[in-house]
Amino acid sequence: MRSRLLFATLLTTACAASTGRSDADDDPVSVGEDELRTSYVESVSATPLPIAEVSGLGRRRVGKTTTYLAVGDASPTLVSFGIEPGGRVVGVRTHDLSRLFGERASQWEAVAGDGAGRVFVLAESTSTISVLAPDLARVTHRLRLAIPKEHPLASAWKADANSRGEGLVLLSNGHVLVAKEKRPSAVVELGPKGSAAEGFRPELALGDGAFPLPKEGDSELVPLKHWLLKDKDTRLIGDVSDLAVDAEGRLFLLSDQGRAVARVERVLDVDESKIDLKAVYALPPRVAKPEGLAFAHGQAFVATDGKDVDADALFGLEPLD
Repeated sequence: MRSRLLFATLLTTACAASTGRSDADDDPVSVGEDELRTSYVESVSATPLPIAEVSGLGRRRVGKTTTYLAVGDASPTLVSFGIEPGGRVVGVRTHDLSRLFGERASQWEAVAGDGAGRVFVLAESTSTISVLAPDLARVTHRLRLAIPKEHPLASAWKADANSRGEGLVLLSNGHVLVAKEKRPSAVVELGPKGSAAEGFRPELALGDGAFPLPKEGDSELVPLKHWLLKDKDTRLIGDVSDLAVDAEGRLFLLSDQGRAVARVERVLDVDESKIDLKAVYALPPRVAKPEGLAFAHGQAFVATDGKDVDADALFGLEPLD
């Protein structure tokens, strides 16, 4: 019922947008920007994952094999699995990484991988991305997300340790996109100090490439640019809990509060300050508390934050377009 009500809200918002009304606190919009397409999507598959409180999904390439990844914020455990064409989940494996990170709660809120087989896990509380070797036997690098005190997001970043990095996208230029969950919801581009912001466009998607890292030691990434979720869209979807890029190089947001997937404009331009949502997809009631988003074989998969490891946690959705 809640999802049906959300869908009705989305349709109401889309209808209001078609009349030409807009928020006074939003940037001027171009023609057609407010023609937000909304739809309700069903899940077509459901699979348990052997991990409590899934907080992020990702993928990596090991040789010729694409493997999907899941992490949770309650324990230092990584789950890997394959997804066959048609959406069947196979080869589920659990990797205990407590020897590398200790036994405490991991606070991992996002995971990503690259074409070199490495795994990148983002710890929200410490604003640190740990890079794991392909065999998961060691941490080869750490990227610290350093938000200067004069940055517009600095006070909000510092004030709420549970509303920092909630999603992670690796870019081919060595930059990363990180989602700030709420108060305010934003997408932040971070890169090496002194580098120029490039925003996001499909050709910057990492795909099966290797993410460029310094050869030695740990390193620091600083914010180069950020984009805020518009007030009207914050009221619509609530927050941002994960980021993902599909095979076409399109950027998507996942909302926990709004229980929805949203497609972003094809380009996040460095001259803009707001995120332009192009479509919103309301999730079905069975997909409660969505925290992870990934794409496989043209299909979107959403993972939920549940306590029961025997319950369905990974849901394949019907086509979004």
